[in-house]
Amino acid sequence: MISVVIPAFEEAERIGATVRALAAISLVSEIIVIDDGSTDETAKAADAAGATVIRTLQNRGKGAALETGIEAARGDIVALLDADLGGTAGQAICLMEPVVGGEADMTIATFPVIPGRGGGFGFVVKLARRGIASATGRVMADPLSGQRVMRREVLNKVGGMEPGFGAEVGLTIDAICAGFRVLEVPTTMTHRVTGRDWSAILHRGRQFRAVARALWNRRSVRCR
Repeated sequence: MISVVIPAFEEAERIGATVRALAAISLVSEIIVIDDGSTDETAKAADAAGATVIRTLQNRGKGAALETGIEAARGDIVALLDADLGGTAGQAICLMEPVVGGEADMTIATFPVIPGRGGGFGFVVKLARRGIASATGRVMADPLSGQRVMRREVLNKVGGMEPGFGAEVGLTIDAICAGFRVLEVPTTMTHRVTGRDWSAILHRGRQFRAVARALWNRRSVRCR
């Protein structure tokens, strides 16, 4: 049984397509959307698409939303996916098959590079990549990827998620250092690209701080 957990904040525009694409995957048994304090129609759109929706009154951040969904999930395999994948969420099958087939304990999606799509300046990615490499010896192509599938044992072993946007970096380091087989898988997934306006810069600042905190909390970890 594969449970899909999707943290969502103000994602009414895309969450429906994301859920529908995942529902079309035969391996998926349940889809749980955690509406993390949205003020738009995120919960309504997710429910209409067939997801089980858990609503929180306040925005608590990605890590807390993931923990809420993981606690509710019943599957022995858990997929963590972003809400803004839209129809490309169907590519999650590429992440599920290696775990189901016993080739990996956790898979992480890499995204195609699409020239001209914009994006940031790369500071957060570089910080995450260097931090993971320093702790584990692994150089990850997509160190911030939120698209992951893993056996329940991985989550039970590594414990809780880092707060906010540090969740993925912390999970990668903890899983590798616990001896689990972590595999990056190329996909054709796409999601909304954050621009370079002021709000985007503030978002990246929050992301940078969260990743830095996750790395600081593991500053003594070396499992190379």
